[in-house]
Amino acid sequence: MATQKPFADDQTASGAELPPAFDAGYYLSANPDLAIAADAAADHYAATGRAEGRVASPLALRENLIGLIADGRSVLEIGPFCRPLLRGPNIAYLDVLDAGQLRARAVEVGADPAGCPAHIDYVGGLEQVRRRFDAVISSHAIEHQPDLIHHLQQIERILQADGLFCLIVPDKRYCFDHYIAESTIADVIEAHREQRRRHSLASVIEHHALTTHNDPRLHWAGDHGPAVRADRVAQVEKAMRSHDFNPGRYIDVHAWYFTPDSFRTTIETLTELGLIGLELAGVYDTVRGRNEFCAVLRLGAAARARVREGRDEGGVLFLQTADAEHYAPMLAITAAGVREYCRRHGFGYESFLGVKRGFHPWQATFNRIPMLEELVARGFTGWAVYLDADAYIQDLDFDLAAYLADKGDRAAIFATSGVTGEHWDVNAGVALINLGHPLGRELVARWSAAFAGHSDETLRDATEWMGAGNDQDLLHKILERDEAIARAVLVEPMSLLNGPQARFIRQQLRTLGPTLEARTEALANAVSAVLRNNGGGPVPATEADQRWAARFAHPQGRLPSLVEAPVPSPMLELAAGIAGIWSAAGGAEEQPPGYQRDLADRLHAGDAGAVAAELAALGRARSAQGFLGGARQHERARDPRFADRLARWTYDKLVSLAEAVGVLRLENPENGGWGENALTDPAELFAAVEAVLDADLAPPASVGGHLGIAVGRSIILHMRMLDAIHAAWRLRQLADMAGLGRDACIAEIGGGAGLTAYYASRLGLARYRLFDTPTMNVIQAYLLGGAAQPQPLAGFAAQAPGSVDILFNSDTLPGMERSAALAHLRDAERIGVRHILSINQEAAVPGQAPLSELLRETGGYRLASRHRHWLRAGYVEEHYLRT
Repeated sequence: MATQKPFADDQTASGAELPPAFDAGYYLSANPDLAIAADAAADHYAATGRAEGRVASPLALRENLIGLIADGRSVLEIGPFCRPLLRGPNIAYLDVLDAGQLRARAVEVGADPAGCPAHIDYVGGLEQVRRRFDAVISSHAIEHQPDLIHHLQQIERILQADGLFCLIVPDKRYCFDHYIAESTIADVIEAHREQRRRHSLASVIEHHALTTHNDPRLHWAGDHGPAVRADRVAQVEKAMRSHDFNPGRYIDVHAWYFTPDSFRTTIETLTELGLIGLELAGVYDTVRGRNEFCAVLRLGAAARARVREGRDEGGVLFLQTADAEHYAPMLAITAAGVREYCRRHGFGYESFLGVKRGFHPWQATFNRIPMLEELVARGFTGWAVYLDADAYIQDLDFDLAAYLADKGDRAAIFATSGVTGEHWDVNAGVALINLGHPLGRELVARWSAAFAGHSDETLRDATEWMGAGNDQDLLHKILERDEAIARAVLVEPMSLLNGPQARFIRQQLRTLGPTLEARTEALANAVSAVLRNNGGGPVPATEADQRWAARFAHPQGRLPSLVEAPVPSPMLELAAGIAGIWSAAGGAEEQPPGYQRDLADRLHAGDAGAVAAELAALGRARSAQGFLGGARQHERARDPRFADRLARWTYDKLVSLAEAVGVLRLENPENGGWGENALTDPAELFAAVEAVLDADLAPPASVGGHLGIAVGRSIILHMRMLDAIHAAWRLRQLADMAGLGRDACIAEIGGGAGLTAYYASRLGLARYRLFDTPTMNVIQAYLLGGAAQPQPLAGFAAQAPGSVDILFNSDTLPGMERSAALAHLRDAERIGVRHILSINQEAAVPGQAPLSELLRETGGYRLASRHRHWLRAGYVEEHYLRT
């Protein structure tokens, strides 16, 4: 079939209407065997032509879609592998692998590695792209995105106002995905809610065990291969191993399975829901003999207006460059560490390989000047951090955002060269330029003008390094002659930047190695050591870092994403009812801590709507501090480092819980496998824990907004929920051991949000009483959905003798005023409490006493067992029996 041009020669795609999905004239010209009138063409296509795979629009063919944007405009191509769709200086590439890895992958799968691009501009995700393109094109790549909505949101962020997102998408009916069910809008939204960043186990199993052949001609002929693979069991096992034991490694599978109709419906729904600012410009049906369809998206009206009215957001963007002949290997080495640093901290990264202006490889040293000029031209107003190819990040945990927080009045930051001591004598090998500062932009303009002063003839004649007039010399002259710019520049010591022992960014200067090869080898060793040591280098860990590390029972393992649980609808009737609990408990006379005063004020005012709204979103409320994270934890999680630690800590607790209940065997550092437990999928672990405990352990449906990790079934677990599950399990074990069974009557002093009481009920322990302050009683009653009526602390003393079998306490008695804690323990003995289960810390904190010390003073109980806590480092679990 002949390929026809989609547009007349004088048309361009930008600002022009795209061809419709069905074009009667094109349909008849492309299908000359049809002897029908033009006005009958649409009916024919709907009745038979579409099912026959007849081409009905020029953009149904990939070659025309590619030609649509092959006109010199700026294009980002996603996933070029070894067959890029476009080439040229205006084309940038993004892939999950760098150029060298792509070539190795091509050899591995039997493809031609020579077809791979020489350089991948962006390795990883779209988050690092900090510029806008006229077009983005993606061929057989969108179906690989674990979070489709996030991917589309990132595309929206990097498109120009009139930009196009051109897609070539596999049609599941005519490729190896034939037997896998079509993706639904529910699947897409769930993946986004979970902030999925790696493929689910389901996707990996589907790819390995449920796929068929990939010959579109056979599929069109109705031959889809066997529906059930003979080796399905082996393939499922292979998929499980691939998923579970490759944490952080890219797995090449499909996450989404579309047809033109289902893709159209999904995108239209996401647009109407406001989840994306893109809209469909066209979806073009699959052509017979092919296994793909084409689609074009563009910014919606609101998104276009934002782009036209605004500027690129600020932030931090790292830049590197090198010539393609000599310094490219060095750049490949140092870029690995710089990209990893950017990934951890959410910064952008861009690089350029070649010579932007000049005639000899060494003149790539001037590249930094036009790169900075281009950033200014496109409206970037953040910090541009430039590193020479021989500079590398020494400390991957260096908090650059905090360092820059009070330096907005600075136009630039350099390190001294250490030669003359003059204010202008700085090293340009590492430069932090504030493009949001007028003098920062002026510095770039002056630097660019100075470089423009070199004629092409001068550059052509300069076959060797220019001692005078090189990029650093031009910078020195600006700082020496312009007092205003010089005053706005901060010059740091080499102990921070540029020096061979610098704390943050080091540079392997020419003076440190006799040859380029020796410097490259030294850099390879240094960067490998940094990545291997997780960025610690020689900088000693702070006490805070040591304390964080001590919280983990499994130092290495998965790095799940921290996500926020959805907030359920507020329960107004329940909120109104529990306000009465607060009043009856003397809430009006209570002096709650500062973070709960707003809630107390709303209760006092009788504002049930405001109370319900706060408690429904308890996980992000100020009043939840200390037991469900609350606003303070949300604020801290804005720091990516804290967010990663919190997610790791939560997952670590889940693994420890699985080990405690017997789902996982406890690993032995002396024998057997090591480190495998902490690679297990969270959803599998949680489901296995539920199975062993024979209970549905989903969090309370009454509250949300908390931060945690996704464990399947749209469940987001906060770390305190895992502590509570373990505590409830231990209470059930104690009740069974004491012969009390499910009739055990349990009292808890304190109780936090009521999570242990909630999970105890899930484990069959329904006779559970909570004693706490009036405001905490309200929180507990709401979380428990009105199923229990917590009582004020004073109510414990009023319990009838013999009415409480087990007293449980966690994080309360040792922190109470000593006289109050002693009174509760004496009341426990008086009313005949037989067992005390304590989960508490024993840190030497002023004003706190461990439970063992309190019980020695009150008497009446002896220690039956004592051991470290499974989930909480620094906590001890003790069981006391009444004497």
